[in-house]
Amino acid sequence: MPSRPSLSFGGAAVIFLLGCGPSLSSARDALAEGRLPAAAEELRELEPSLAGEPARVRARYALYRGVVELGLGNAVVADRWLFAAWRADVTDPRCFDEREHGALMAAWRSTGRLPGEAGTRETSARRGEARTRTAR
Repeated sequence: MPSRPSLSFGGAAVIFLLGCGPSLSSARDALAEGRLPAAAEELRELEPSLAGEPARVRARYALYRGVVELGLGNAVVADRWLFAAWRADVTDPRCFDEREHGALMAAWRSTGRLPGEAGTRETSARRGEARTRTAR
């Protein structure tokens, strides 16, 4: 099985310049230009439309949202979205390509976790249930 390269958190934003669906393009552009508040606003506006999207689209959204929130210093919000992306990656290892996975792991480490660690902070009951399932 090929290993997945990791990236520094600073390089994580570069990942998002590639391979995102058109619905995320405006947020991607804002992120690429360093306009994190604008990227966050675009992503927040897209959130209600995610329910009907495929799992991979929702996972990418979670990854983007987590990285943007982390960049803005919103640790609790970033933690929730990065956890959703991490959970998607654990559930389906093909969910992200190697670069996206590297970005996820870099952001994940930025929250103080190890790559395989589900986390210890409880921000919602749903998250706690997911952590329990992955620990089995």
